[in-house]
Amino acid sequence: MIRNLWFNRNLAFQLARRDILSRYRTAHLGLLWSLITPLILLLIYTFVFSIVFRARWGDDIRETRGQFAVTMFCGMLVFGLFSEVVNRAPLMIVSNPNYVKRVIFPLEVFVVSGLLSALFNLLIGLGAWLVGMLAVVGMPPRTIAWLPLVLLPVCLTTVGVSWVLASVGVFVRDVNQIVFLATQALFFMTPIFYSAERVPYPYRRILEINPLSHCVEDARRVMMYGLGPQWGWWAAALIGSAVLAVLGYAFFMKSKRAFADVI
Repeated sequence: MIRNLWFNRNLAFQLARRDILSRYRTAHLGLLWSLITPLILLLIYTFVFSIVFRARWGDDIRETRGQFAVTMFCGMLVFGLFSEVVNRAPLMIVSNPNYVKRVIFPLEVFVVSGLLSALFNLLIGLGAWLVGMLAVVGMPPRTIAWLPLVLLPVCLTTVGVSWVLASVGVFVRDVNQIVFLATQALFFMTPIFYSAERVPYPYRRILEINPLSHCVEDARRVMMYGLGPQWGWWAAALIGSAVLAVLGYAFFMKSKRAFADVI
């Protein structure tokens, strides 16, 4: 898997670049939409949860809505990286029939290029978060340097799940709708706009099963609190996500032999 993806790395980058440019080419604001969209969502969620529901991360009554917003934005960035690729995965092969039928093409790089495109949007979102962090809290802690390691299990999980969904999407066209509903449910089952510590213990087990929960919590630890990742959970997540990536890749490579017959 690693040798194949490394050999096709330039193709993956070219596809990601084409995807980013084509997505915003016809829009008047262009690439600014990749910044405007998460900011608008952040304003909506901040209004709903901090003003309407009066949610707080901790027990500090001095916590401002700005602090709540930048804390919540950390989780939104991590979950957005996952959901952007996974929601597009079922249509990645179906929407490119020419590559399946007429050309000998490494179809597996579509998932990798989708991940690269999502990482580009993540970088833009991090820039917006940094501006908000400087305005509301101050300089981010030096532990933010751990963020690439925190995101590594998320990236591996994303490609593993996306390879499976891209394969299944060729044979079962309804899977796209199912994935959309599943990611919406997963969004609320991930501690993005609430702290996992506020969830009662019988229900906290559900969060512990969700691998994204630990990644979101670790992202907040390194980006906001000046703490390192929870290394035990991180190591377990890394091993599990690596296994999932390999299995997803194997499933895709086995399934793609039948793509041309179906499409």
